[in-house]
Parts: sequence; structure tokens; C-alpha cells
Amino acid sequence: MTIDVFPNDDNDVLRVFVVRHGQTDHNKQKILQGHLDIDINQHGQHQAEKVGEFFSEFKIDEFVSSDLIRCQNTIAEITKRQINANEEDIPVKLTSNLRERNMGVVQGMNIQNALEIYGADYKNMGETKVELLSRVENEWNHIIKRNESNKNILICTHGGVITGFFNHLYHSRDYKLNQDLQPHDLKVPFNTSVSVIDINKATKEGTIQNFGSTNHLGGHFEVKDQRLR
Repeated sequence: MTIDVFPNDDNDVLRVFVVRHGQTDHNKQKILQGHLDIDINQHGQHQAEKVGEFFSEFKIDEFVSSDLIRCQNTIAEITKRQINANEEDIPVKLTSNLRERNMGVVQGMNIQNALEIYGADYKNMGETKVELLSRVENEWNHIIKRNESNKNILICTHGGVITGFFNHLYHSRDYKLNQDLQPHDLKVPFNTSVSVIDINKATKEGTIQNFGSTNHLGGHFEVKDQRLR
């Protein structure tokens, strides 16, 4: 379940909007992407434009993105529509720490082929889950620390990162859930979906306020095949 997404105006709170990149052909064809630098397709471009329009009246203080092209081209549609944008695009901080999980030898394989060859362990042929969470958490801590004086920031990353890290924040770092959310809601989100976390600047306590909102796309959409990354 998702609720309305809106900007934060509380000086005591840092609101983090987390956006998944637009659809790629590999998403559509059920091919495991991992670190492969696959761009968004035509439909993904349309999704990116829609999420860009949604955020056009939000004042975002900082933009951070995975350095893979599918995220860069998604967040570009958001920054160029910002109300405070000048003739030049707003700078985006790029980082490899927000990349999707490295899938090793199964990158570029159809998920069914990966299952047939490597079995249920196909997701562990490259980067471990612990390694993924470690680099994402390291980046997250830096982002939160340098934005202590800000109100609203936006991150663009990948489905596996969002799913794994949000569950880590809830189960291991004691972030709370909005009363309208349940733990089972924290699953692979739809392309260009918006998830929201509030950080209390004084206590450092976090609350997951929204997860996987697709209202900007004209309805509620979910990823049917939760095995995909």
C-alpha cells in the first residue's frame, strides 16, 4: 500500500526520495543486468519523463545516483524539470556504491537459463548480499551526514538495491514503518516508483513513509516476477 508523496517542510526532518530507474529492454526480457550498463528503453524514457513531471514542483536540495546509465538518464528527466533549474542541468552526484548487485557470471543471462545452470543459488555467483549492503550503507551514511541542513534529497538507484537496503533498514537498523505499510510491502518496486524515508535530524531515527508509489504513472503497478534484478 502507498500513500501520497509530497515534499518535506520540517527543518527537523530530512526526507529522502528513492526512485528506481526506468524500464530497460533487459527488464522486459527478464535478463539479469547487475553491473551491465544497459540504458532505459522507449517505455522507460516515458516513465522517466512522468516521474520528472511529478517532481517538477518539489525543491530538491541534492541529487545522488548510481553511475550506471539507466539511472543517469532517469534522474536527468527529474533534474531538468526542477523549478530552481537554470539553463544548465542541476549537478548529480554519481557513485558506483549505488549500483545494482554484481551478479557475476549470470549477468546477461535470461533468468530461466541461470536457474537451469546454477540453480537457486544463481544470485550468489558474484557479489554477496553482505557486500552489497555494506557499500550501500556506507554511501547512505555519507549522504545523510552531508545533508543535515537540508530538507529534501533524491536518490536514483536499482530494484535490488532498494529492496535489499530498505529491508536492512527495517530489520537491522530499526527504521520504523508508516502505519499504512507492512513488512511484506518491501519487495522489488516498479520502474520509476518512488519510496520515501524520513530521518529525524536530532535523534537520527528513520521512518519508511512510503514504498513503491507509482501514482505518477497513473495507477498502482507492481513487479510480477520478484526474482528479477
